[in-house]
Amino acid sequence: SLWLACSAAEISFKGWFGEDLLQHLLRIGAAEVAAGSTSAFFPNLSCFTLSGIPMGDLGLQALASSSLFTNLSSLDFSSTKVGDAGLQAFAASSFFPNLTSLVASGNGISAAGMQALAASP
Repeated sequence: SLWLACSAAEISFKGWFGEDLLQHLLRIGAAEVAAGSTSAFFPNLSCFTLSGIPMGDLGLQALASSSLFTNLSSLDFSSTKVGDAGLQAFAASSFFPNLTSLVASGNGISAAGMQALAASP
């Protein structure tokens, strides 16, 4: 089930699986933007927890290529089956200027992935 945390600007997914959910969310957000929606949900999202969703590199790459989460300050994609390719795409993204907290534990990330993250802006 979908669990909304105590803040309206925080969302977490517990019990949802696969990158399909993330792709669906990104399509919804993109549709809102394309339609000129005044919905403040995505732009005001500050905390996003995807922990335990096996989205893999493709899911993180999709997130990294989306401009919908520019106000995100906290992101948890622990135990999501992300590897170096996903982390490198995320590290190269310019769409997370406000990110101050990142949890990526429990994934298949090597020293190369961590170096890409450390070198990111």
